[in-house]
Amino acid sequence: MDELTRLKNAINNDITLRLQYLRILDGLMTDGEITPEMTSVAAKKLGFAISADKFADDGDTELCEDELEAVSGGADFQSNAPDGKTVGCPYNYYLTWTDYWIRNSSSSCPFGGRHEIAVTKEGRICMKCRLALDERGAMELYGADGCEIDRIKNT
Repeated sequence: MDELTRLKNAINNDITLRLQYLRILDGLMTDGEITPEMTSVAAKKLGFAISADKFADDGDTELCEDELEAVSGGADFQSNAPDGKTVGCPYNYYLTWTDYWIRNSSSSCPFGGRHEIAVTKEGRICMKCRLALDERGAMELYGADGCEIDRIKNT
């Protein structure tokens, strides 16, 4: 099993490790973008030696059935957003459900309807949910149902 597959399996089956990875990415993120280099650095901080090129070349963002069966014990923390893209995979489209609420193409707001956008010197902010729409949502603030999540604390 290669290192990228080991990382995928590890973060899909260990919520604590996944949150550590997301926190590292959140600290590395610039201008709301996460690059293959940033994902490589985050992986290395968790003990996985994966080059940025490997992340950039990873066309298979979903685990195949054999890889899922190879993982012993644990849960799959991935789910699909209403637009069909995967939520919960740092190497995939939406990092978290909060990232979905920020980046979804229909501008759906977790408080219902569409984002009510105000442009400030910090960027675009939704006046209803207060999400910074020019950022990435690396930390879970809102769940799939649009309700606020207060269970994840910075440690």
